[in-house]
Amino acid sequence: MSLTNAQYNKIMRVYDDRRMENNRKLENRRKTAYEKLPELKTLEDFVRSESIKTFHLMRDGQKEKIAVLKSLISDASNRKKEVLVKNGYPADYLEMQYFCPDCKDTGFINGKKCHCFIEMQMKYLYQQSNIDQIVKTQNFDYFDLNRYDDRVPILADGKTNREYMAENRKLLLQWVEDFDKNHGNLMFTGNTGTGKTFLINCVAKALMDSFHSVIYLTSTDLFDSFSKAMKGDDEEQQDMQEAILNCDLLVIDDLGTELNNSYTSSKLFYVLNHRMVFRKSVIISTNLSLNTIRDSYSERVSSRIISDYLIIPLYGNDQRLY
Repeated sequence: MSLTNAQYNKIMRVYDDRRMENNRKLENRRKTAYEKLPELKTLEDFVRSESIKTFHLMRDGQKEKIAVLKSLISDASNRKKEVLVKNGYPADYLEMQYFCPDCKDTGFINGKKCHCFIEMQMKYLYQQSNIDQIVKTQNFDYFDLNRYDDRVPILADGKTNREYMAENRKLLLQWVEDFDKNHGNLMFTGNTGTGKTFLINCVAKALMDSFHSVIYLTSTDLFDSFSKAMKGDDEEQQDMQEAILNCDLLVIDDLGTELNNSYTSSKLFYVLNHRMVFRKSVIISTNLSLNTIRDSYSERVSSRIISDYLIIPLYGNDQRLY
């Protein structure tokens, strides 16, 4: 899986903030405890100074003196806990308290991502996808083939729409499984309501659940994002630009509904070409035919799609009316 640099840095800043907050709270607890129970500061100063001596003795190999010092340190530590408990404080009141004690708020255990990092990563990937809510009900678990007609053949080989969509479901599940190996691209075409966005959301959720970064944008939002980024140094917009270019999967929904001009044509080719060069996947949905795409955007754009995309036409009635 791949977080972008910006995404990774945001998560790591959370850990930096947690460690700073942990230290701040510990210092506040120490100040409170030292004011009420001065003996605690004496005991802690003793443990600290004797621990330093232990380090030097270890360096010099003086094992007998080390054993004596360790015993004294242990007695002082136990005494500190006794004083705390006797006065109504937890025994670990003067120890660092972590949001995640397993990784001690570093995000990693033995070089591997801690469960708290993975949970944060998943939450972040869902939030930044722009479809974190809708995929709760638009995913492969809700792919109901009974919604598609099974009476009238729609293809030359006699397949009905239900049979055809069953093949598409199987194809897309395999596409997700092979995602890291093939880095493929998809284009869904068809009239409004034939299920293009639903299929996109199925694929997107499956990939996010396997820790892949997904950005979903309508074509209008995509080009608006580039326009906003050009107008200033807004950090959020810059992060979005990086995500558009480098996320694992970029979804461009409803291509052709935006105000089309030479700017949108050049930006579309830039995005598609950049992601092709760096083997980053794209899914496009559109009501347009390939000929219309060629006429509207450019020969370069249509050629890129024809050569690099698996095109899946969708048929049938508007599913949103059922």
